[in-house]
Amino acid sequence: MFESFVNDPFFGIFLTLFFYLIGLKLHQRWKLAIFTPLIFAIICVIIFLLVFNIPQTAYDNGGQFVSIWVTPATVCLAIKLEKNYQYLKENYIPILTGIISGVLLHTVLILALCLLLSFNGDLFATLYPKSITTAIAVGVSESLGGLESLTVAVVVFTGILGAVIGPGLFKMMKINDPVAQGIALGAGAHAMGTTKAIEMGEIQGAMSSLSIVVTGLTVVLVSPVAEILLNVFF
Repeated sequence: MFESFVNDPFFGIFLTLFFYLIGLKLHQRWKLAIFTPLIFAIICVIIFLLVFNIPQTAYDNGGQFVSIWVTPATVCLAIKLEKNYQYLKENYIPILTGIISGVLLHTVLILALCLLLSFNGDLFATLYPKSITTAIAVGVSESLGGLESLTVAVVVFTGILGAVIGPGLFKMMKINDPVAQGIALGAGAHAMGTTKAIEMGEIQGAMSSLSIVVTGLTVVLVSPVAEILLNVFF
């Protein structure tokens, strides 16, 4: 009976939503990074599959349907841009300057890291879009010849890391401006950073939501430069 349940397409969907909702409830009560729904669900699903020796293919029978909603969710980012357009209009110079310079510096740092560690071009293409939302990152990685599955893992790790250490870095560096905090979290840690930004305040949440969209568009526009670097150095 258990085997038939595991092989059912609804198993992957049920398991994902079950652990996500538990993480949501726990995070509402205890604001700990480990209880962030996405982090909690990922960890619990992996542990569950390992403990019960369930192959990933069985989970993917239903889990793959969850990923279908990534693209529509990305389209919904346009709603965030529309709702927060006023913030962009009032702060467009620091927002665009910070995001564009950040994306360019990020590209250079990824290139330097890959050259230093003797990574090949595939890994450069995989790591390049790590700081933007998953659906856009996968598209950019695919266009550059990267490893899509690894890109997803790196994007998730980047978001988790940014959301966890972001507030502490703000205190350490004495960055108290809510606009700057929101831009940094959205540009560096995409959706996970935005979740943390919303907890910090309304302005931080709005700026982070806006930053996700602008950063994603900027990375896409700068990707031809990344492709040139890829062809030159690898």
